Amino acid sequence: MDVQRPAGLSPAEALRSRGLRATRPRVAVLEALADLGPHRSAEEVRARIAEGPDPLPRSSVYGVLEALVGAGLVMTADAGPGRMLYELASRWHHHFVCRICGRVTDVECAGDGKPCLSPVGDVGSVDEAQVIFRGICTSCASAARAQSDPGQLRRG
Repeated sequence: MDVQRPAGLSPAEALRSRGLRATRPRVAVLEALADLGPHRSAEEVRARIAEGPDPLPRSSVYGVLEALVGAGLVMTADAGPGRMLYELASRWHHHFVCRICGRVTDVECAGDGKPCLSPVGDVGSVDEAQVIFRGICTSCASAARAQSDPGQLRRG
């Protein structure tokens, strides 16, 4: 899967460049993701489209997202049980998910190509490798430190 979105193309042109027909649902999902920004749930995408004149059923949104991921126009981030998030594919990167607040942050690859990680042993041809870092973000860690040491705020 090549995730580099063709630069400067409209949603319809981007779809056609990947061999997909530019249907109204596909264009609507790409436009919704562009409006919403990264790390959005399928429900957020559906709700954004529902604000317009032509809402889509939930099943259609999921089907379109799956097709767009397969075509390399959309990336996913596994943000935990039942939380698959989507974003327009602009550059290859990984994700950090905070265990406290749930915020998802982009993490640049250590390598300069895709996949930037390789498995040990001969498993076949690897097209991509996604890493999800999970932990506590700096904001939540700072808040936890401040709660455990109230004097820290006065000294800071």
